[in-house]
Amino acid sequence: MGLWPARAIARLLRNASVAATALALGACVRVPTQSASMQASPQLIVSANQLQLQSFELGRHLSTLIEEAADSIRAVSTDPSVRRNALLWKISAVPLAQEAALRNDPLVASVDLLAFTVQQRDYLTTGSGRSSFGPRQPIAVAAAGAAEREATGLVASSLKGGRLSASAEANIRTWAAGHRLQGPAFRRASVLASDWQALGLSDDSFVATVGNVDRTLVNISYRLSYLNETLAEVVRWNAELAAEQALATPKIDSLFGTGTGTLRSLGTLADAAPALIDSLREAMMRDINRERVEMMRDVDRQRVLAFQDLSVQRVALEAALTVERKALMEQLGQERVGLFLSVDSLAQRSIDKSMAMLGRLAWQLAGAALIAVAALLGGTLALISRWRATAA
Repeated sequence: MGLWPARAIARLLRNASVAATALALGACVRVPTQSASMQASPQLIVSANQLQLQSFELGRHLSTLIEEAADSIRAVSTDPSVRRNALLWKISAVPLAQEAALRNDPLVASVDLLAFTVQQRDYLTTGSGRSSFGPRQPIAVAAAGAAEREATGLVASSLKGGRLSASAEANIRTWAAGHRLQGPAFRRASVLASDWQALGLSDDSFVATVGNVDRTLVNISYRLSYLNETLAEVVRWNAELAAEQALATPKIDSLFGTGTGTLRSLGTLADAAPALIDSLREAMMRDINRERVEMMRDVDRQRVLAFQDLSVQRVALEAALTVERKALMEQLGQERVGLFLSVDSLAQRSIDKSMAMLGRLAWQLAGAALIAVAALLGGTLALISRWRATAA
């Protein structure tokens, strides 16, 4: 009986890890640094990944605060009802803190953590849990106050100025006062179904936040980490609660009757343990399936956006190429006209130069001809004169 839950838990975590790995291999998309609701909140100074990691660590820290406070109450109290309420507190509150930290939008997760801590403090101070722990109530109240301060610090450190505005804090406290935790099992209303404008967020931005693929995969990893850390403890706490409830039977004088009742209670506990493990496994698989569906929706959405971006870029590229082509053709036309003008000018200068050279050559030829004629006439006259002189 002791080996079966351990093997079931190991098999459960192994199957969940395989599912997360398969989802990780199928996701290769561009990751924005801010979620839609964070983009609608310009006062934020952190990235989505940073706020997501901080919310996860805060969820782990709040779980530790609640567990330590509950264990302290059980260690110093002998009242069965107080011990039972302390056990119910950590059984119910630890999953609520972790679930708030795992909201797919980091801004929603941080706000939901703060709202949960305010609800928890109100529950333990003025709500139905104000007397759950008898004289040990201050231990629980102190832990709830520390948790609220930690959550407030997370939200404040993410904002410009490092503090939460008075109006935003008042809105959250007003919401928490109207949505109190109910009963020992901590039935809780989440901020997911609330008036986002009253909490300082935009309805449109939240509806647009389907869940980024990267953050979805990280959330699955964080959820598996939480399960790895707390699943065995949650099973043990529920077993302790079932044992205490089973053993809290009216005393009878007969030792045989007492032994029979105890064995019957232990048998009931043993029979209920596998069902408890199965219910936890089914809850985890439902969460993984929900995360997978959200991831596939986000993949489809981002694929459509990618195709739209490609179409816009293609149109812009074609327009840019057309403009460049027109500019190039105009430039080529201008250069061709300039080239033709240059050729015409060069031809004209060549013709003018040739005509000038021909003119000079003609004058030179004419001068040479005149000189030759003059020389010929002079020679002829000289011969005639010599001939006459000889004849005389």
